[in-house]
Formats: sequence, C-alpha cells, structure tokens
Amino acid sequence: MAGKLTVVPTPIGNLGDITQRATDALRAADVVFCEDTRRSGLLLHHLGVERQMRSLFLGNERERSAEALAMIAEGHSVALISDAGTPAISDPGAGLIADVIAAGYALEVLPGPQAILPALLLSGLPPAPFSFIGFLPRRGTARRGALSDLVPIPWTLVLYEAPHRLQDLLEDALTVLGDRPAAVVREISKLHEETVRGTISMLLEAFAAREVRGEIVVVVSGRPQEATPIDNLEDFVREALARGLSPKEVAGEARARGIKHRDAYREALRQGKGPLSKR
Repeated sequence: MAGKLTVVPTPIGNLGDITQRATDALRAADVVFCEDTRRSGLLLHHLGVERQMRSLFLGNERERSAEALAMIAEGHSVALISDAGTPAISDPGAGLIADVIAAGYALEVLPGPQAILPALLLSGLPPAPFSFIGFLPRRGTARRGALSDLVPIPWTLVLYEAPHRLQDLLEDALTVLGDRPAAVVREISKLHEETVRGTISMLLEAFAAREVRGEIVVVVSGRPQEATPIDNLEDFVREALARGLSPKEVAGEARARGIKHRDAYREALRQGKGPLSKR
C-alpha cells in the first residue's frame, strides 16, 4: 500500500505558532523533505522530533521529487516543510505536490502559519477580495512589466519582497501604479514586527534613510474606483504638470487610468520643454 505526502506549514517567526497537528504529522513521517536541513533541524530539535531529513529547494526539486515519489510508492509517509510558512507559497514544493497528485497518491495539506493574511489585515486595506502576487521579478524592466499587468486589478494586492530590494519595488510601484495607499509589513510574529502605512510615496520616504531587515510583505490598494478614462492625453498631462508632478509621476497616474505609461511619459517630457510647464 502506498504512503502519502503531508504538507506541513511551519512558524514564520514565533515557534509558538506550530500546531499540534503539524507536530504530530512530523512525528509520524518517515522522512521530512525541507528547504534547508540546518534550519529545519533546529525546529525538529525544538519539537523533540528525530527524523531523517532531505533537502528540497528550487535547484534540486525535480530530483528530490522523484525520490519522494519512490518513497511514497514503497509505503512511506513523507512530510514536506519549508524554512517558514506554507510550502509552495513562494517557496519550493509545488512541483512535488503536482507530481503526487498526478501519480494518484494520497495528499494531505495542513492549515497553519503564513504571512499573507496577517499582513493583509495589518495593512488596513480592504481584505476581500485580494490577489496574492508573491515575488515580482528582480530586474527592473521585468518588474515594471509585471507591475503594469497589475494596474487594472481593482482589489488589494499582496506582494513579497527581499529587504534589499524594497526601495526599488516601491519606486517602480509609484511609477507604474501611481501613488496608492499601501503598507509595508515586516517580521510578522517576531520581536521586531512592524507595520508602516501610508501612500507609496510616503513609504518610500519612510524607508529611504534606514536599513531594512527581515521578511517583507508589501500590501497595495487596488486600482482606485474613482479612476476615470482620460479623454485627452495632452490636456491631462498639461494639468498634471501644472500641479507640480514630475514626468514619472504624471505617467504613473496616467497608467492607473488606462493610458500606456510610455505614451504619457513621452508627452510629459515633450510638454516639460514647452512654455506651459513650470519646470
């Protein structure tokens, strides 16, 4: 008789968030596949669980998935965990889960800790509906392209980001999405948990002069309901420049109202050289 795969969420900071079911599942497993055996070893030691561990990360997921499937076929119970939170949610594991389902083996997914919902509620933005985006591309051009795809979405957006790329993300979000209400939530459930709320430009200013550490969740308001189509791009740009907006800010605001960022930016540059501009 074949065994099964159990997906086990682990604490994102506070070890007290581990559930009894998660602990029992790890104790019942014959082998634990984990993102980093060193970090997971500390958790298992804390729980008093001694089990064989096998690393499973993005670089070796295909190979490890094959090993896990072979173990399940032999009747073993396999647990899957990540460094923190729920596996496969911006973490390795999605490939193994898909393989288990395709092979027809038993799959159990336990509820447990994750950063998405706490950050969403801490932001103060409308919690439903929302779109979980996860990590955007690291490179600026690709990141801005991904943000452009999010412009029409009318509900709250939840993103993950590394601390050293937070400023770049906020700058691109301001340019592409416009100056929307947003929040940066970091170190959820840990000693230095922090939530900073405001507009994207306010968040840029708040984090500009400080070193940012820890796990970061960025929550951004969806497309403003009051946004209306722009009938005349030249008139819109002229009025926006007169309000003191920079060409980048003009283009970001126009993009939120259905105009291509490139077109609005070019028009702002053109008008910025003319007599009607304050610049």
